[in-house]
Amino acid sequence: MNWITWQRVPANHLSFKDLNQECNALLGYSVFYILLAVGIGKLIQVVPLPILGAADFIQDLWYALVFKLIFLQLIPCILFFKIWNYSSKDLLLDLRPNLFSWIKGILLILAGFGLNVRHIPAIMEQATLVDYPTLRWLIGILLPLLIAGLPEELFFRGMLQTRLEKRWNTPLAILVSGLLFTAWHLPSRFFLASGVEGQAGDWSSILLGTGIPVLLVSLFFGWHWARYRNLPLLICTHWAIDILPSLSSFFGIKV
Repeated sequence: MNWITWQRVPANHLSFKDLNQECNALLGYSVFYILLAVGIGKLIQVVPLPILGAADFIQDLWYALVFKLIFLQLIPCILFFKIWNYSSKDLLLDLRPNLFSWIKGILLILAGFGLNVRHIPAIMEQATLVDYPTLRWLIGILLPLLIAGLPEELFFRGMLQTRLEKRWNTPLAILVSGLLFTAWHLPSRFFLASGVEGQAGDWSSILLGTGIPVLLVSLFFGWHWARYRNLPLLICTHWAIDILPSLSSFFGIKV
């Protein structure tokens, strides 16, 4: 059991400026973010603005810029760093990687990337057939970091889960943050998905194609954060998982 429950920085060693107020604010914002996903999904249905004609709604300007960059990265960071006056040290928790952790981290990132290697043949084929291929490569690789890896791990693991661990307990914190993380993925897919993530209008396919996989990944990331407190590794792994689907979308491949 110690292999499962050991923590580099135990939850009871964490300290916060106003735990209850911060927990309530972050939980409230999480619920608001789920409701916002409904509005963004409907907005994209009516006024789609795909970046460079991307095939997936995730690369739509409304989704990438408004929903993710503004509401999941900019606003929470203003709250965390400016209003609550925390620093990056409060997220890194005295992280000092050794050689073993570097090796393990690289393997985890490669495993994340490897989940979607099936996209590579189609990407390479399409890369010679589209306009502005270099720009599509650049944006397709960088955008998942800016709209997925960074904001999602900062908010749901670094900010929310950490406080819930202190307020409640670690297993419940992982479960609740994982369920909230999963929940905001569902409305936009219900309105817009077509492919492996499910079919728009069909809740059973959305829950099977999006809900279950996202929840399982979120629970693993939550456990890894609780155990190792290595936020940069989670950000990079999350980014690695999303790079190839992002490139597929920018090269016009619907998956």
